[in-house]
Amino acid sequence: MVPCQRGDAAVPERRGRFAAAAAAHAPRAASGWPAGAPSARALRAARALALATLALGAFGSARSQDAAPATAAPAAPAAAGTVEVVLRAGRVVTAAQWRGDPASGFIGRVGDGDERFAGADVLLVRGVAAAIPNLPSAWLRGGDVVRGAVVDGDTGGNRVDLQSPVLGRIALAIDRLDALAAPATADPLRLRLPDGVDEALFVRAKVGLDVLAGSLHQCGEPGIRFEPTGSPPRWFRVEDVAALRLGGAVARADQPEATLWTRVGDRLGVRAVRFDKDGVQCELEGGVAAAVRLQDVGAIAFAADVAWLSDLEPTAVRESGFDGDVVHPFQRDRSAVGGPLVCGGRAVGKGLGVHSKCRLAYTAPPRATAFWTRVGFDDSATALGLEPRVALRVLVADKVVFERKDFALGQPAQDCGVVPVQPGALVVLEVDHGAGRDLGDRIDWLAPLFLLQQP
Repeated sequence: MVPCQRGDAAVPERRGRFAAAAAAHAPRAASGWPAGAPSARALRAARALALATLALGAFGSARSQDAAPATAAPAAPAAAGTVEVVLRAGRVVTAAQWRGDPASGFIGRVGDGDERFAGADVLLVRGVAAAIPNLPSAWLRGGDVVRGAVVDGDTGGNRVDLQSPVLGRIALAIDRLDALAAPATADPLRLRLPDGVDEALFVRAKVGLDVLAGSLHQCGEPGIRFEPTGSPPRWFRVEDVAALRLGGAVARADQPEATLWTRVGDRLGVRAVRFDKDGVQCELEGGVAAAVRLQDVGAIAFAADVAWLSDLEPTAVRESGFDGDVVHPFQRDRSAVGGPLVCGGRAVGKGLGVHSKCRLAYTAPPRATAFWTRVGFDDSATALGLEPRVALRVLVADKVVFERKDFALGQPAQDCGVVPVQPGALVVLEVDHGAGRDLGDRIDWLAPLFLLQQP
C-alpha cells in the first residue's frame, strides 16, 4: 500500500494555463510538496476560475447498450406509456398521454377522459422502474449521479466524457466531481479521503483496497491515468479500481427546479421541465438541453412548496434487527439495500428505504401545514422467495394517524392520507417485525413529505 501522503511530483499535463492561478491559491507549501508547487486542490480551484460556471457538457444522440442490471426487475412492470402522478391534495392518479409543464399546467388521460392539473398541484411523476446497470458512475457535488462508460477526457484532467444509455454522450467537468466509481461500487462517497489528501485512487487488492494518494492526469477509454505520490503517472483500468475520490468539488451555479431519475439510476437536477409526446424536454446544469424518452424516465420530483423527508435530518433514529443487530440502516432516496427505490413496478425517486425494525422521527419545519406518504414493499423483496410481513404505523404529535398491523408482500402500497400538522410537530414512521422474523422486510416510505404553506 502506498502511504497516504499529501503531494505528488510535477504534473505538467495539468498545469499549463492554470499554473499561475494555481500558485495564487497555494501560498504555502504543504508536507510532501516541493516549495512553491501548487496542490491538487489549488489546481482544481484554478480550473474552476478558468471554466467559470462549469456546465455539464454537450449531448450526443448515440446510445449505448447497458449491461444486465444488478437489481432484480419488478414482478409487475408499469403499463407502457403511462405515469403515476402524486398531487398536492394527496390524490394519486395513473395517466396516459401526459403533457405540459409546471408554468402552464398539465393534462393527461385519466380513465376514459382528459383531466387538467395546475402545475403547482403536481408534486411527483413516476414513470418506469429503475435498475443500476454494470457501468461506471460519476458523482457530482450536490447529489447528481450520471452513469455510463468512460469514453474520453482531455489531457489536462479537466473533463471526463461518459457514454450514457439514456443521455447519450455527456461531458462532465472534473471540478464538479466528488467521485468517479467503478460499476461494482454502490456508494463511492463512503470511501473517505485520508487527512491531507486531495485526490486518491482506491485500488482493489487481494484483501480490501489500497489507497493511492496523488494526482489525476486524464480519464479515457483505457481507464484513469493517475500519478501516485512518488511514482510516474500510469493508466489504471476501471475494473481494477473501486473509485477515484476528489476533494474540493464545487457546487453548481444554478438552482434546479426539479430532480429527474432515469431508468438506469441517473439522478439529475433539471430546469424548464416539459412533457410532450416524445417524453421529457428539460435543461441540465448550465442550460444544456436534454430530451429523455418517456420509457427512460424513472421519476421527476418538483421542489416547489414541499419539504421531502429524505432532504431533512431525522430528529431521532432507532433501528434494530430481530436478533438485535441492524440488518440494513435506512437510506435516503434509495432502498434499504442501496438500489433505486422501486415499488409497484415504478421508480419513486424521493423516499426512505428501511428494514425492520425501524423508527424514524422528523420535526415538521416552518410553514408546514400537512404530512403525506405512501408505504409499500420495495420490489427487490420479490426476488427473495420469502413471504415477509411487517407492522406499519405513522404517528403525528404522539397520535396514531395510520396503522397496518399485518402488511404482507404482494399487497399494494398503502396511503396514509393528508394529515394536518403544525410547525414543530413530531412525525414518526415505524416499521416493526411481523410474522416470520425480519427476513425480507424491505420497506419503502414513498415520497414522504411536508406540504408547506404556499405564498
